[in-house]
Amino acid sequence: MKNTIYTLLLLLVFTQQLVAQSFQTGKYYTSSQAISAINLVLRDDNTIKADFQTNRGNYNYIFNPLAKNKGSYESTKGGFILTSKKDVLTLLELDKNNLINYTVALATSKKELQEAKKKLGIKSNVFSQLNNTKQKSKPKEYFLRHPTSEFHKNNVGKIVFFSEEPVIGKEDKGLIKNSFKVFIRIESAWQISYSPNFFSYFKRLTNSFYDAYGKTHYWITVGVDKNDKDRLPKENEIVNQCTVKTIYKDDLEKNYVVFQLIPASLESTVKDKGVSDFLLKRMGERLQSKKHRIRVSLTDGEMKQNQEIISGYFNYDATSGTESLLALSKAKANKVLEEKKLPSAVRKDTNIENEMLMQVKLWGSKNNWSDVDFRRAIITLDWTILKDKYGNIEGKYIEGDVLYKSDEGCGYRNFGFIRKYQGGGRYNSSIRQHTVGATAPLTCKKIN
Repeated sequence: MKNTIYTLLLLLVFTQQLVAQSFQTGKYYTSSQAISAINLVLRDDNTIKADFQTNRGNYNYIFNPLAKNKGSYESTKGGFILTSKKDVLTLLELDKNNLINYTVALATSKKELQEAKKKLGIKSNVFSQLNNTKQKSKPKEYFLRHPTSEFHKNNVGKIVFFSEEPVIGKEDKGLIKNSFKVFIRIESAWQISYSPNFFSYFKRLTNSFYDAYGKTHYWITVGVDKNDKDRLPKENEIVNQCTVKTIYKDDLEKNYVVFQLIPASLESTVKDKGVSDFLLKRMGERLQSKKHRIRVSLTDGEMKQNQEIISGYFNYDATSGTESLLALSKAKANKVLEEKKLPSAVRKDTNIENEMLMQVKLWGSKNNWSDVDFRRAIITLDWTILKDKYGNIEGKYIEGDVLYKSDEGCGYRNFGFIRKYQGGGRYNSSIRQHTVGATAPLTCKKIN
């Protein structure tokens, strides 16, 4: 068995029962005070037309069948589900995160309705947004539209931890584990987040940006905290937001996301934006040499803990010390730098490269970069005509990434250069530094 933890984050999952009853055309009594009865018409296209009879009038809804929940139907508006729970036909009202706000029993007779209420544990006749009175003291339940497995369905709102990577749809219960230790060889953590409604809460947590080529990039972040009761939330914080997984457009259509939280070793680290050396460093610095109960949550970095509904806990024994976490963090950071390639040159021109380097050294002496050793320039954007907002030519523009060494490390920084326009089709013979761009780290072995 691999010395790894695989964590399974089961988000917003509702345990479905086998549908022993089915909806038929006819009148149904309800356990709601706001809805006296519901008339259902099962149509020839397998959709249902429902007429809700209330003290404020009648309301019509259309329900479509759910492909992966046989016998369940979803309303085209209002957030209602017709399904079966504990062998009882029910009407559910969901919020935007698929949380079940209200459960209403349905039956074709008042006698059957009393039995149905007992099975569901309904002690009052309170219902729904129509009278805005909520049932209290009920554990949270979620309705899952697209389950990936029975295991998925049976682990509502939990994080399940594994000693090896679980397979989506074929999760092995024999690999479940809840407690881990920090030794010389670190135990690692994987997570799988299951979501029945990616496009609401889950999408809110999906960070994105557009690059210069118009492509959208997405990623998932987590917050990690100690769970010491005698400490303030800020004292318990390990990281409030840390990137753990790069995702793609197709992933937005799924109701789960898999990522590695802590690698067991440098060799077992997945090649992804995740498994942050920053997270490992923070854990090494902020975990005391004792046993901890660790909280992990998907987050956007701005939420309070009570808003982070995708979360879970595992036990972490750090009594042997956390030096190995710091060592792995440093090794991982070095490996990332070693694998990073130099910027690609769009052209080579020794004269222009030397001019760029000279201009950047002048810039550095004036901008607190005088202690940085700029080594050479790589042309990354060839000549283009630069115009002002009125369309007047300012000059010829070119960009380069300039490699450097410093006491704090090595890397490169982007700079733009211009040959000023003199008019009459003529430009200055020399270039001048014009813009300053982003920096990026590199291993010093690659800086000549």
